[in-house]
Amino acid sequence: MKLYFMKKEALDILKSNLDIVYNMYFTEKDNKWLWKVCGGDPFIEFKEIQDFQLAPIDSDLSKGEVEFANCKIIYQHLSFLTESQACDERLWAGLCHSVYYGYLRKRWDYNEKSPKTQKEAVSNIKSRFFFSGGTRAGLFRNSVAKCWWVGRNTYDPSNVTNPFEKLDIIGSNDISSKISDIFYSNNFSANPIILNGIVKAFKNFKEENTQLSLKEHIRSSLQFLNAVGGGVVLDCLD
Repeated sequence: MKLYFMKKEALDILKSNLDIVYNMYFTEKDNKWLWKVCGGDPFIEFKEIQDFQLAPIDSDLSKGEVEFANCKIIYQHLSFLTESQACDERLWAGLCHSVYYGYLRKRWDYNEKSPKTQKEAVSNIKSRFFFSGGTRAGLFRNSVAKCWWVGRNTYDPSNVTNPFEKLDIIGSNDISSKISDIFYSNNFSANPIILNGIVKAFKNFKEENTQLSLKEHIRSSLQFLNAVGGGVVLDCLD
């Protein structure tokens, strides 16, 4: 299995012409159209690794459960990436348009549905296949990058029994919204000590068999913690 970076000039051509070519993501089953639009090979080979499969979409799993499983799968197989490489839009755009092109089309139903509006389609493609809204937003909105970064932030190599125990405690229900609220919207989740505290809270409520509402409990609590961070240096706390 070969991993590819997207060439910078190809990335710029695609993003600047999405208003024109967005329909190709819905109609083209393979990525051969990229060569014509980009005027040549849009990719640079990065690394060859052992093949691995993402969680199957055509299974009994919900889309959220598939994404949850992929957080583990993608990080486990791409854990060799440096932070610099994992922050590079060219890497994730390259993967989304090469080895995972067909998978992403299926994940977002582009193989079955037509775009509702040009504006909505272009906006979604930018965030799912590229970076949109800056680097940090891109890391947790790109369809593949966000799985790697959630996996990285929750992986604990010292836990030999289950290195992804933190992720399991957070749970697969509403995972897309949890990724947005825990990892993207609030910067403090990058601090492992603070993230451990958040995970402990999830664990306590699970042990008490208390159901948490994303909107009422989780989101509002994280917003409160973020507000507290405006007056207290959370990174200095144990």
